[in-house]
Amino acid sequence: MYSSVNDETLDQIAFILGGEEGVQIIDIIKSVEEITVEELAEKTDIQINMVRKVLYKFYNHSLVTSRRFRDKETGWFIFQWRLQPNLIEAYVTGMKQKILRKLQSRLRYELQHEFYHCGNSGCSRITFEDAMDTVFKCPVCGEALKPLDNEASIDFLERKIGEIERELDS
Repeated sequence: MYSSVNDETLDQIAFILGGEEGVQIIDIIKSVEEITVEELAEKTDIQINMVRKVLYKFYNHSLVTSRRFRDKETGWFIFQWRLQPNLIEAYVTGMKQKILRKLQSRLRYELQHEFYHCGNSGCSRITFEDAMDTVFKCPVCGEALKPLDNEASIDFLERKIGEIERELDS
C-alpha cells in the first residue's frame, strides 16, 4: 500500500512523531481505506483528544490526509483519515537529506580542526584554538592537553555519508 516504505520504517516514524499512541494509530490507519477519529479512539483505547493530537502531527508532516464532509443528521463535520503513501516516501527522503547535510557539516568541522584532550573521561575535547587560550591545560580539570586523533570520527562520518548518499541515489 505504501510503496517502498516498509512497516518497520512507518512504525519508527509514527513513534518519533506520536510515541506509542502514534504507532497504534498508524497500525490501524494502514489497515483501512479511511477511518474517523472516533473509530480510531475506539479501536486503540486512546482518548479522542490524544488521537486528534497525534493525527495533526502526522498531518503536519504530510503522512496522513483527511476528507471532510457534513453529517446530514447532526450537521457536524466528520473527518475521514487515511495514509498518504507517496508523501511518506517524500518524508523519509527529506529526513535522510536533512541528516546527510548535518553529517556533511560535522565532517567539514572534523576535517578543519585539530583537537586536544586531557585523557579524563569527564572532560570534553577542545579545538587547537581553545587549547591555545588555556595554554594547553584542560579548562575543566587543569591537566595537560595532548593532541587527539579524530580519524575514527572522520571514517565513521564518511561511511555514514556514503550509506545515505547510496540510499538517496537508489
